[in-house]
Amino acid sequence: MDTSEHCKEVYAYFGLAMYRAQCVEQSIVQLLIFFDFFTKNVPTFTTRDKWEVEFDKFDKVLSEKTMGQLLGLIRKLELLDSNIEVMLSTTLKKRNWLAHSFFVDHAVDFINKNGRDQMIKELNDLIELFNSVEDILYPIARNAALKYGLTDELLDKIQSELCKYKTSDY
Repeated sequence: MDTSEHCKEVYAYFGLAMYRAQCVEQSIVQLLIFFDFFTKNVPTFTTRDKWEVEFDKFDKVLSEKTMGQLLGLIRKLELLDSNIEVMLSTTLKKRNWLAHSFFVDHAVDFINKNGRDQMIKELNDLIELFNSVEDILYPIARNAALKYGLTDELLDKIQSELCKYKTSDY
């Protein structure tokens, strides 16, 4: 593999690692939706319009928060056990390092094949970490979704409708 292709491979792994980190972040958002927003709003539900307005406001507030701030909100709910919280803290540190310092810390490594190979290994380790966190958070969110009637069939229907809507935009 020539140098250019090897550099592209590093970028590809970096992109996948950042994507997986964002998936973890969205899993945290899902937990907040089910265990904060739903808990407070389902009992007082009156109309779909009011629900949509309140949901959009909640979602907007969450979308403006950093991953660290989202973790702080999760901690306040006392939803997760201490082992998961420690894993999420580690994940946050790794994600922040990846986003802000990875290429700076590997500037010299990036100019040679062995260094790039090491970078790819490190990125792959991060991908595995983020995947393992997702494997822990997904069942928690999934059980909450089922509690509120969000079955696989209903989620498939919603996804299908969203795909139709998104394609018509182009």
